[in-house]
Amino acid sequence: MESVKIAILEDHSVVTEGIISILKSNPFFSLAGEFRTAADLFHFLESSPVDLLVLDIDLPDRNGIDVLREIKEKHQPTKVIIFSLHGSRVYVEDALKAKADGYMLKSDPISQLPEVIGLVMKGGSFVSDGVSKVQLPFSAFQMEILNLLVQGLSQNEVADRIQKSRKTVEYHLNQMRTKFSCKNNNELISKYEKEIQK
Repeated sequence: MESVKIAILEDHSVVTEGIISILKSNPFFSLAGEFRTAADLFHFLESSPVDLLVLDIDLPDRNGIDVLREIKEKHQPTKVIIFSLHGSRVYVEDALKAKADGYMLKSDPISQLPEVIGLVMKGGSFVSDGVSKVQLPFSAFQMEILNLLVQGLSQNEVADRIQKSRKTVEYHLNQMRTKFSCKNNNELISKYEKEIQK
């Protein structure tokens, strides 16, 4: 096996350090760079291609699925493993549609990562066993809004984060409340958390 040049796009340093410690234990992996924002990653990739990217979905400047799509359009040989907190099927299906090569959950043992990297570098694909079997009737965009609310952001903060108007956020929340027969956002969050634990 030739050396695999790996980049990490993850804005939490503790998670990044965990990934790096695992990569360093394998002589076939070389760390090309670690990045906190999509902008920094793409600037780097202009002059330094990588074999594989470990990619979070929740990033400060962009949604990780959008980053994945751009990687696959502009840097096609690069393999991408999503490494995320989100275990809902809608996220996984969205990632696979965008041509993710692997989908690992942050709750999975980090020791699995070298095996997953080996698998995708040979042309295989991987989806964590921890992914919810429950199919929620929401789009990935709606799930992004809902997960930001779960994290404690207000509707205004959610609108700022996803760079949409408060009206757009409220429209999608209203659709989700209707589908889940909820009177308010707190009830929606509570029902959502129960669903994804099934």
